[in-house]
Amino acid sequence: MAENSSSTPPGTPPEDSRPRPQYGELAPEGWSWTPTPDERTLATPDAPVSSAAPVAAPHPRGTAPRWDRPVTLSLLVLGLLSTLFAVSMLAMITDSIQLIYTQLDLGGYEPDPSVPGLVTAGIVSVCLVWLATAAGAILLLARGRRAFYVPLIGAVLFVVVFIAFSSAVLATDPTLLNDPNLMDVYGSL
Repeated sequence: MAENSSSTPPGTPPEDSRPRPQYGELAPEGWSWTPTPDERTLATPDAPVSSAAPVAAPHPRGTAPRWDRPVTLSLLVLGLLSTLFAVSMLAMITDSIQLIYTQLDLGGYEPDPSVPGLVTAGIVSVCLVWLATAAGAILLLARGRRAFYVPLIGAVLFVVVFIAFSSAVLATDPTLLNDPNLMDVYGSL
């Protein structure tokens, strides 16, 4: 079909309705295309405008999700409070054993010579577990990696260390361990 010459203003080339050649399929042999400066700016695609809510971009490798930092820091604070509580419990364990002696009418409690060393080692160990946990979690957070699991592992290790040293102090007292009334007063364990 021929174009109507009266529909286009004089001096403008007729509009080509054919698709633009891609990958050289319509180009003659030996032809190469170099874009003009105007075509270079037109060739760069603009970012699509979306009216929908922005979609969260996937995290690049090495970046933790947003929830990880507050959860990790909250667990570290909880661990610090637990450490302070455990230190006070270990420091007062001889007073607690004396209270049990008084309740059971066993007389006065004479701690074994190893008890002060066990108490000190327990306090130091519990504090070192928390410090190692905090250092590991903070290093992972600084690198942008997920770190919430470090305080959880530290909590398990903390409980094991606390129970081990508390049990070691209680195991030094044969009077309390061999008392048959202990189960009657506190129930079956």
